[in-house]
Amino acid sequence: GWVAENAALSSDDADFDSVTLSPKHAGALTEYSRNMLLQSSPAVEQLLRNILARNLALAIDSAAIQGGGSNEPDGILETSGIQTEAYGTSLFDTTAEMMALADIANVEASRAFLTSNTVKKIVAQAQDANNRPYTVGDIFHGESVTFSNQVPTDLGAGNDEHALIYGDFSEFMMGIWSEIDLLVNPFESTAYSKGNVSMRAMATVDFAVRHPAAFVSATGVTASAAAIA
Repeated sequence: GWVAENAALSSDDADFDSVTLSPKHAGALTEYSRNMLLQSSPAVEQLLRNILARNLALAIDSAAIQGGGSNEPDGILETSGIQTEAYGTSLFDTTAEMMALADIANVEASRAFLTSNTVKKIVAQAQDANNRPYTVGDIFHGESVTFSNQVPTDLGAGNDEHALIYGDFSEFMMGIWSEIDLLVNPFESTAYSKGNVSMRAMATVDFAVRHPAAFVSATGVTASAAAIA
């Protein structure tokens, strides 16, 4: 508060909330045959290690965005308290309204948009009245934007709704108990009896949004109805 000349400031304690993370496990299991092990080039084990690590990383990314299914951590879209903005007359207007909601909530720092590659296609194909293409910066008002196949495209009742998220991604927290670990087991009983080798990949993580109002999710963004401006 404000004080007079030569007057003392009054003290107060800061208030803190706790964010609890709990281990959630993701994994993949496969096996390869003796013939493949003996004849493959490059080495099949390294190929499978790379594939399992990639698929597990994709599963973690997908859960971070939507998550919330059986045994999954809750992703951004499943977090209670995030802001929502109904799709307006165009992507241009909708993204502007999303930015305004973030401004009102005093959201700062790493603000960016995240949406699907289908929305990217809509933006890339759009032209103004003079047949001049819009730029990504035009539609998203100069803000950073990432397009990803990991963004869900089957939201809403008609399963044709594309997620569109805007927010401060520094408020998204990820707890890691175990990064991706890969274990080869040539003695697993079923695989062993066939001369095969079993391989497992697992990771243990959890997510939390520290400040839910830092994220805005647009609703009603469909490939058939989305317009640019």
